[in-house]
Amino acid sequence: MDNHDNNETPSRLVVAHMNGGQAIDLPGIRGRMERLEFASGMVLYRMEYEALDDCHVQVQNSFSEPWIGSAMHLQGHSELSHPNGNTFSLTSDSALLMRVDPSGSRFRLFKGQLIRHVGVASTLSPLLERFDGELPEKLSLFRDKKFGDIQIGQSFSPSSRLRQLGGNLFDHNARGTARKLKLEGIANLFLAEIIELFCDDDFNEDRIIVWEKQALTDITLHIENHLGGDLSIARLANQAGMTENRLDQLFRQKFHLSCAEYVRNERMAAANRWLEKGELSVKEVSEKTGYRHVSNFSRAYRARFGETPARTLRRASNG
Repeated sequence: MDNHDNNETPSRLVVAHMNGGQAIDLPGIRGRMERLEFASGMVLYRMEYEALDDCHVQVQNSFSEPWIGSAMHLQGHSELSHPNGNTFSLTSDSALLMRVDPSGSRFRLFKGQLIRHVGVASTLSPLLERFDGELPEKLSLFRDKKFGDIQIGQSFSPSSRLRQLGGNLFDHNARGTARKLKLEGIANLFLAEIIELFCDDDFNEDRIIVWEKQALTDITLHIENHLGGDLSIARLANQAGMTENRLDQLFRQKFHLSCAEYVRNERMAAANRWLEKGELSVKEVSEKTGYRHVSNFSRAYRARFGETPARTLRRASNG
């Protein structure tokens, strides 16, 4: 079945009913999709595939009572549209907390994109028990409505810990005899982290004065252009003309990341782009992103993306 709008390139519509806990091969998409449901009421979605063409993947809601869910890409870019037309961009720099009662949400995928996606959801009843019967006030928009036509989505920047937990859902923790037990534990931590980020009241960009905003802009631009250089907080703070503690505080207020986490994130994102182009070796990418030892680079890359840099490069070379 084809699906296209005016002024849009026709694209294939692929329907995936995310029921059961087994890998699914979708026509026109190379990879897998998995849904794991745990006795605690937690549901884990793991997706890893490459779009062979511009297309849409439509998903069906499996809940019949109020729920709350999360979504984040560890790698790649897509757009998630709810039935009411609200659309959210999903990348490694954006996470989504949502509740969409009707079926009909869909991912828009772009040709050549490798997507590694994770989502964790839970019905509100067991979640309430874990919060001693009362959810945080900022979650009231998800809580104080009956099941029906609710379509809510809130996006925000993920933390380094959230990315690491997402990566853990794709590495050795996703294998072995105790696979489901390990995945359930990580899924709980993932949802807890994303709820804490969403409910964090400490973030207030207005507390950053004008000259500090400009200094922060200059520092982030310097980081982007000098990924292979000395990006220690001591060096950056001296360049910005402020203390290390204040610079770190500004990064936490603006990006929900420490200065060191922000630098690591920028280096990993650049490394992924270079490796997917297939033009540089792992060692060259390691050097360009400021890692003296390839082993340290490989370990950091795998923690972020759930695969080794050699595997990313090999896939790019074979493509």
